[in-house]
Amino acid sequence: MSNRYFNLLILFLFALAVGMVAGCGQSSTSSSVTHGSITYLGTQSPGDVWSWTVGEGTIFASNETNGKYYSGTFSTLPSGFLKGVITASNDPSVSLNGTAKVYLLEFPNTMLVVRPAESERLIICAAQATIGPTAGQFNWIKVPNNGWNANANTGYGTADVSVSGGQCDLYLSRYLIDGSLISTTLEAGYTFANGRLTKAGSDLNVFMTPSGLFIGDNGSGSGGFAGLKYEAINLSDAMAKEYRGTQFTFDSSTGLGSTVPLGSGPNPAAPGTMRVWSYSDVDNNVIDPSISMILSPVTQESSGIASGTLLYSNGASRNIKMAIAKISGKYVVIGIEAVTATTPVNFIAIEQ
Repeated sequence: MSNRYFNLLILFLFALAVGMVAGCGQSSTSSSVTHGSITYLGTQSPGDVWSWTVGEGTIFASNETNGKYYSGTFSTLPSGFLKGVITASNDPSVSLNGTAKVYLLEFPNTMLVVRPAESERLIICAAQATIGPTAGQFNWIKVPNNGWNANANTGYGTADVSVSGGQCDLYLSRYLIDGSLISTTLEAGYTFANGRLTKAGSDLNVFMTPSGLFIGDNGSGSGGFAGLKYEAINLSDAMAKEYRGTQFTFDSSTGLGSTVPLGSGPNPAAPGTMRVWSYSDVDNNVIDPSISMILSPVTQESSGIASGTLLYSNGASRNIKMAIAKISGKYVVIGIEAVTATTPVNFIAIEQ
């Protein structure tokens, strides 16, 4: 996989400001990153392991699967996103004359989401943990692999994690997006080191934060997953917040993808629903009026997975499955839907 000029458009810091989308765009309450150096580990569709380190005005990224690295500097935009320039890399496709720009947003000490410009295949990372995971229940959403099909392959799942004698076992249940159970399996014998769970002979890498974030990479071309600790939440409260995030559409038959930055907040025209909008210019906080959605209704199933319906401005309506939890005091939402059987869409968002 080659990542040309690294335009990383990223994640989502979720905004707790309940504002109206007016004029050019939405205001942001995000501030500059002043937290020292934080390393994030994660997965990229359809299956590459990445390490990202965000420092005081610096970034360093390493694709562990193909051995490429990228480093540079960044500054904070008025929109709250970080804009960086890649100044060093061993990737021959990246120009180092100042034209290789990157955009990112992070949830410090918790989460980072990245979008490379060339392939536009989503990267999701968790803050590198220094202590091993504890037992618990998690809900996770599939980051699809090449050849994925909504009618036959996993859309989401649950995980019961047990820890004993330094060993971690994961009891995984896998479901189609429509809710049909596919399988229940045991991934046993994983050990923790350097911020990840691994096992000899397995391609699976799992990154878990003490706060409850759960991200996995199944190996090159095999996809991954992103999830959250299980908890019963107040959906009315969650839907009253404002969020920022990304939408990642992936064609599993071609391996191509497209990622756009999103915002969402309460829908004043219909209480209990949410408006979702896209940005055409993150630098200047400009909203794209051609892409808008309404999320409604949302119900939480017994497993903790939430179900909802997305109504698009073109009249299309699709079901979405979501893992929702409060992580370090903010709601985090990770979801999946399918445009066609081979075109899944991932959503990631965080309360700001």
